[in-house]
Amino acid sequence: MDPEASLHLRLAGVIRLSLAGGRGPTDAWVFDPHRLALPCWACTLGATAPPALLVTLDRHLDVVPPQHPEAVPDRTAGLRALDEHARWSLDVRNYDHILAAMEAGLVGDALLIARARPRGAFAGGVYKDTRGREHRLVAVPTVDRAAEAFQSPAPGDLVRDVLEHTERVLLDVDLDCFTSPSDADPTTVLPWPRDVIREFLLPEGSGPFWDAVLEKTVALTLAREPHHCGGLLASGELFRDVAEVLFRELLHATPP
Repeated sequence: MDPEASLHLRLAGVIRLSLAGGRGPTDAWVFDPHRLALPCWACTLGATAPPALLVTLDRHLDVVPPQHPEAVPDRTAGLRALDEHARWSLDVRNYDHILAAMEAGLVGDALLIARARPRGAFAGGVYKDTRGREHRLVAVPTVDRAAEAFQSPAPGDLVRDVLEHTERVLLDVDLDCFTSPSDADPTTVLPWPRDVIREFLLPEGSGPFWDAVLEKTVALTLAREPHHCGGLLASGELFRDVAEVLFRELLHATPP
């Protein structure tokens, strides 16, 4: 077996899927802790491809700066170094991997479709990494809003701009995007039913936005985060419903 082709087999806790026959990416990566997206992005892009635009769907804006951003290995250090850094140096709360990927030179700009801002999240629109590179952070709360900003940009809307000024897109989904905190107990999350997932992910009129995203998408990463999705059983049922909409209806691929 070609050592380069089998590198992903060293990524413990990561499942790689082939999406041949659908539209958009031909590879998908599934794992639990969201910080494991970092080595998956490294495996997808390698050491020489230009940084990609990250399009991420999440309940939280995972843009808390790493505690030691200067210690994030550059992508040229290789997959093993980035995988080890993700597992042992990034925060176990899984909210600093995006800016870490910018520090590593894997991600350029980011389109963040997310609703909640964790404590300590970077609040600006441009993140300057420790190597001096600037990264635009474009945040919108819903796919519907992203599609609207793409098709009819208002002054200051940058969704279309970041999509048009990139060669590659990394599409990233956190399963907890499709949950809401309970009104009765904010520590309890409520998984969404499939029709609500579909309404969020594929709102009316979102076709041109998704076409623009998927024509450049080189990989999908999907974090299951069971502790944010009601536990193992609840997250398993939610994964099944999200997979039907995400893989079958959006990507036109067979669900895993």
